[in-house]
Amino acid sequence: MAEVSKEILIACPPDRLFDVVIDYPRYPEFVPGIKACRVLPGKAERLVEYELDLGLKRIKYVLRHLEQRPTRVTWSLVSGDALKVSNGSWELTPQGAGTLARYSVDIQIAKPPLIPQSVIDKLTHELTRVQLPLTLDAFKARAERP
Repeated sequence: MAEVSKEILIACPPDRLFDVVIDYPRYPEFVPGIKACRVLPGKAERLVEYELDLGLKRIKYVLRHLEQRPTRVTWSLVSGDALKVSNGSWELTPQGAGTLARYSVDIQIAKPPLIPQSVIDKLTHELTRVQLPLTLDAFKARAERP
């Protein structure tokens, strides 16, 4: 598994950032690699289907999101064609006129037969070490725009 957390200061109040975080259908407009994102019918929880292009591979998965306005969004994997585990959270803490956003994710990619572990390691690296900083920068830019 690959567990990663990163913090970023965003110049907007937590409510505004929370609204950006839960606007899942708009992710393809600004989140790198997200090609499609749609909210599935549900009641208390939000099931969201994603399609992510990693360059090496395009993956589809469904996450269950639990939202606690305005400070926390958590998710867990429901199903996916390449993921065994995908759990994570946004923790939003007021800091002055802005928000300290902590993004945490725990990912494990399923290893299909005949696929070398080095390929799985490269995909995991792409998701946790390359995509994560780009994703945080994208959320920052979206939340801070006028």
